[in-house]
Amino acid sequence: MALPSIFRVNPDHSIERLFDDMWRGVATQPAAAFAPRLDVVERESELLVNAELPGLEEKDFSLEVHGNVLTLRGEKRSEHEERKQGWHWNERSYGSFRRVVELPVEVDADKASASFKNGVLTVTLPKAESAKVRNIPVNAG
Repeated sequence: MALPSIFRVNPDHSIERLFDDMWRGVATQPAAAFAPRLDVVERESELLVNAELPGLEEKDFSLEVHGNVLTLRGEKRSEHEERKQGWHWNERSYGSFRRVVELPVEVDADKASASFKNGVLTVTLPKAESAKVRNIPVNAG
């Protein structure tokens, strides 16, 4: 039974070259894009949006509301360096992100607020008066 081509070594290449080629492919793969996880909860008088932003600080992202669209954008940067006897490892990753959420109702952007704690962003968006549900009385005819 013949081995799959991944296990066959070309006699013109050394085993070191085989491993070099394998690692070169791994090193050139782009890092996975960061996209914060979002939860949108609708309450009677407001919308709550929670975004997971681990490893970020307030200066790393921005929020804006335009009409019924909430936009969260920013950049995630990470650097790790380790030195031990005989070797040095340094890894950096970075990338920008943008999440756009079409809100189910119109909100009052002037009364919106946000807080950021332990890597979780919480945005409170009060519903606009025109978006609030009103009961309509019905008269007997």
